[in-house]
Amino acid sequence: MAETTSRGPRIHGALMMPFANVRHLSYAEQLEATRLADFGQLSMHPHQARAELERRTAEEMLRMAADAGVEITRLDPLSNWNPLWLPTNMDAQYVRDFDISASQFFEICEALRIRYASVNATFAAGVYTHDEVVEHFAAVARRGAESGVILDLENIPLWGVRTVRDAWSIVADSGDADAGIVFDTLHYVRGGSTPEMLREVPGERIHVVQLNDGPLSLPPGVTLETNCFERDWPGEGEFPLVEILRILAEKDALRQVNPEVFSPTNDGRSPAEIARLSRESLQRTLADAGVA
Repeated sequence: MAETTSRGPRIHGALMMPFANVRHLSYAEQLEATRLADFGQLSMHPHQARAELERRTAEEMLRMAADAGVEITRLDPLSNWNPLWLPTNMDAQYVRDFDISASQFFEICEALRIRYASVNATFAAGVYTHDEVVEHFAAVARRGAESGVILDLENIPLWGVRTVRDAWSIVADSGDADAGIVFDTLHYVRGGSTPEMLREVPGERIHVVQLNDGPLSLPPGVTLETNCFERDWPGEGEFPLVEILRILAEKDALRQVNPEVFSPTNDGRSPAEIARLSRESLQRTLADAGVA
């Protein structure tokens, strides 16, 4: 899907296939799903990228992507960027799935010429002061810059950076002129972010927009931890996606737009089915907001 015309709200660059939708697929199948969806960008999980680099060269991976008309533009996520990063509310399997050193993370970025990386603040709320988080983020942003990588902080209400305002204040106070934030609709809703908070963030510093859906309030017995990995496709829930997209469009902040849907129901789906669900849900939601 190409950029929208200059007469209306504009999406910068191609749409993105998020790793969340395709992690159960092989690398070749991920590229196929991205191509079939008519998306031009792919994000990868660092563990999957690392495993693929053990099977084939970086140049072969990049050649396969180019042949599919796809660019790998984001590595997602880096969690191990501060001493107290270990989450206290997740199981050992989660920790294993997201544990990778910053040095190895950036080596992958360099090998695959990836320019953007998502940073997750998985430390518990209250273990750091604001200034301490800023110091850690500034340090890892400087390390990323050495590898030519721009870092984007994601607010996730499960942990220590809960709202869009929290994330932006850390990035702004870090003094890094290139760093930005990851905007995710589930985290926006569940973290209690508001339109006013979103409007505080400069549009050019929102580097990726992740759309998904769900009930406005968590159903009884459903935790934030569970809900984070059982999302609905955009347009299938109650999130105020149209309002959110219109605010982002007003700010000219629609970059790396993607339908990020962590869901166990994706595990058995083929590349073609993932492509169809990703494309149709995103096109429908963008059209409802007057973006497509």
